[in-house]
Amino acid sequence: MVVTVRCLLLIVSLMAPAAAAAQTPASRVLFRVFLSDGRALASYGEWARVADRVIFSIPTRLTSDPVELHLVNIASGRVDWPRTELYAESVRAANYAATRGEADFARFSAETAKALNEVARIADPGVRLAVAERARVALAEWPATHYGYRIGEVRESLDVLDAIISQLRVAVGQTRFDLSLSAPLAAPPPPPLPVPTDAELVEQLVTAASLSDTSTERVTLLQSVLGLLDRAVGLLPDEWARRVRHSVTGDLEGERQIERAYAALRQRTLEDAIKIALKGEHHKFEPLRDRVMAEDRRLGGHRAGEVAALLATIDAQADAAKQSRAARKDWERREQGYRRYRRSMNGAFKVFRDATVSLDQVRTLSGPPLHTLPPLRRRMAEAAVRIGKVTPPSDLANPHALIRSAWELAESALALRAESVSLNSADLAQRASSAAAGGVMLYERARADLAAAMAPPSPR
Repeated sequence: MVVTVRCLLLIVSLMAPAAAAAQTPASRVLFRVFLSDGRALASYGEWARVADRVIFSIPTRLTSDPVELHLVNIASGRVDWPRTELYAESVRAANYAATRGEADFARFSAETAKALNEVARIADPGVRLAVAERARVALAEWPATHYGYRIGEVRESLDVLDAIISQLRVAVGQTRFDLSLSAPLAAPPPPPLPVPTDAELVEQLVTAASLSDTSTERVTLLQSVLGLLDRAVGLLPDEWARRVRHSVTGDLEGERQIERAYAALRQRTLEDAIKIALKGEHHKFEPLRDRVMAEDRRLGGHRAGEVAALLATIDAQADAAKQSRAARKDWERREQGYRRYRRSMNGAFKVFRDATVSLDQVRTLSGPPLHTLPPLRRRMAEAAVRIGKVTPPSDLANPHALIRSAWELAESALALRAESVSLNSADLAQRASSAAAGGVMLYERARADLAAAMAPPSPR
């Protein structure tokens, strides 16, 4: 029993909290994205994997406060994922050790010490063995759930505790061997890499620029390289800095030349597409697409997204032209019907136009003279008969119905005006005014609807 107590005290001393090792703050937040070719890019904070892309912030300057960052977006297929994910565990482990690790281990040590102190005080060997085995399980599981923190102390404590458990099993008459006692502990991940130097950041930014799919991102990354070189004058090897600057400057000029070439291609293509559409030369859209793709190949295929958008614009123009052509043909099929309708309605339209002055006088309660109303009413009635015999094209049915409604209101207005004058009735005059206003308004709306319906489609 004395030996067991001494062993328990040894376990407690082995698990005593230690002073936390000093950590470099930047190393705790700098992850790495390892590429399939072996190169690595620093990631300030964890990277995010979205569909087939990897998005992360690469530092352009670690010595400033706040840290200067540049957002990078590369294809996930370029990444060595097993190595990248293993390294992420290393960073998380280092960050855990530098923040919560010691406090968590101190609490766990206290709980373990309390359990082992109970073992020393328990008289029943069987109960003492059960408590010791539970403490052993908790101790063995600690490294796997805490990034392998303090695994050395845990391993030494387990060796001592296993010896105690073996003695306790002999004391209760157990002779079986528990394989769980020999199970290996999870190894802690390797330590993180050191913080990259300015020279390494320059090389990583150049690498990120070469992996970017968009011109804008490449240019901004390369500009960040030049900015870093400017800030680090005298701190980087002169020959190396000159060589990098020359290379990056050349890359930037190359990007500008490519941008100018694609801008010219875009402008020419859009102008040609508009001309083709306006001239109705729809068969020329497909050759225009072919020219765009051929020019893109000649330029090296550096703007896949822009070319795709340009081709989509051509297709949209072609579809619009096709729809416009179909609409024009459909209008041409209906044009004869429109002409017949106009011829049959022109006389009636002239009658209403002539009556507008009188209807306006009825609306404003200012006339017209009573003797002018009978002939005007006869003309309106005769025109109404002709309108009733007209069968409009189906697409003109609604505005034609408005014409008939306008006619009825106008005739009613003239009849009420004649009656109001005869009876000297202000009420009838007011009703005539309202009918005249409604008739003119409906007529103008109907004529506008007819004009819009019969107008040829405008080219798009």
